[in-house]
Amino acid sequence: MSSKLKGRKKKSSLFQQQTDEILKCAASPLYFITTYIKIYDVQAKVWIPFDLWPEQIEALELLHENQMTVALKARQLVLTGLALAYGVWVGLFRPIAAILLFSKRDDEAVYLLGIERLRGMYNELPEWLRARELTGDSAHLFALSNGSSFRAFPTSAGDSYTASYVIVDEADLIPDFNALMRSVKPTIEAGGKLFLISRVDKSKPQSEFKKIYRAAKQRLNDYAYIFLAWFVRPERTQAWYDSVAAEILTRTGSLDEMHEQYPATDIEALAPRSLDKRIAPFWLMQCYAEMGGIEVEGAPAIPQLIIYRAPIRGRKYVGGLDPAEGNPTSDDSAMTFLDKATAEEVAMLTGKFEPSVMAFYADQIGRFFNNADLMVERNNHGHAVLLWLRDNSKLKRLCGHDDRECWHSTSKGKSLLYDTGAEAFKERETLIHSFATYIQLTSIEGATLRAPEGEMDDLSDSYVLGLVGIYFLKPKVAVKVGVRGLYPNQR
Repeated sequence: MSSKLKGRKKKSSLFQQQTDEILKCAASPLYFITTYIKIYDVQAKVWIPFDLWPEQIEALELLHENQMTVALKARQLVLTGLALAYGVWVGLFRPIAAILLFSKRDDEAVYLLGIERLRGMYNELPEWLRARELTGDSAHLFALSNGSSFRAFPTSAGDSYTASYVIVDEADLIPDFNALMRSVKPTIEAGGKLFLISRVDKSKPQSEFKKIYRAAKQRLNDYAYIFLAWFVRPERTQAWYDSVAAEILTRTGSLDEMHEQYPATDIEALAPRSLDKRIAPFWLMQCYAEMGGIEVEGAPAIPQLIIYRAPIRGRKYVGGLDPAEGNPTSDDSAMTFLDKATAEEVAMLTGKFEPSVMAFYADQIGRFFNNADLMVERNNHGHAVLLWLRDNSKLKRLCGHDDRECWHSTSKGKSLLYDTGAEAFKERETLIHSFATYIQLTSIEGATLRAPEGEMDDLSDSYVLGLVGIYFLKPKVAVKVGVRGLYPNQR
């Protein structure tokens, strides 16, 4: 065989191998990233293979399978690098793709596009995997001859594009995240992907980013959610964590900064700063076991009712009710039912219910839970709830701190309410299952015993109303006066 023929066969074989590899890469972003993508090691100042950890692989699968994904993470877990690597895959194997990059400042978005990040990843690819040529190469634009482009934007721009893939990095740190989302969401309406990535900013416990994550976790929106804890990085040990935590505790007097930078759970990350809160985050964490609702035969057919435990024959239950006006602009009404023996949360309901509707729902749920006792907050709308219950329900209404029907929310009443609740959490005498309730309880401020302005505390109040129905008053002799009778608390 002539040397020319051998050369052609070798060249043909190499071309076929490269073609096969291109097809494999196009079919699997995981294969492409783990086989060909490199990331820049800042300390060693070299490009190294991107060997994904199991948690990063799971994150990549979620990103690939969903249109919108929100990721909450600890620091330095290379999740932004993963997002950029996926962007390179989109740009190469989904031609004429538009990839938009946003961060909290324009210069940081430009850095994402730069030589140490996305542009460098692309340059480190084998030549046969890259596009034939670049058609744009500037600080804000990196464009390929296949029609795909990568653009870095300040948070005030980008809404004029139709995007295939949008990355918003450090989303919780962006000053006007709502304005950015108003610009970004329209760009993906034609089917593009949106990836929100951030560690938390604890100075904004009810930020829009956190609301998106919480809603995603509760399946209340269309986002998939990801949480990556500090220990996802393999070289981080417990000894490393303890050392960092000790330094932060000595320097700041709390672990808020630790939970902001290196959370172990999303609960730690989402909890507000602890120093000004009525209930210590640690007390709440030790009393929290997240659960989804269950289907229970015979349960009342009430929209939004979540049941965590079926009623047990012979058990007593207590319901805490925080009524509101029930119009579209008012606070939510909320009720929480607890097992009287264990103070475990067994059911919750929240929504914009008028007082009579709320009372009707409370009666239905209470009767389902073995004729539960009720502790209603005796405020303006609470009086209307109580009036309906007196006329229509045989459920017991418990006495409050003033020995009158239910709980009077004076300054003294509010203080006693949260004193009792805090003691129950401190002593691990209750068990929360509702994620939304847990988040509200973490937000209650020590000075006001309310959530910060603009945030909700209806579920928090209903939960501690249930707790005072169990723990506050000593046993008394019940006095029944027909259906309208008052029933002091019985332990």
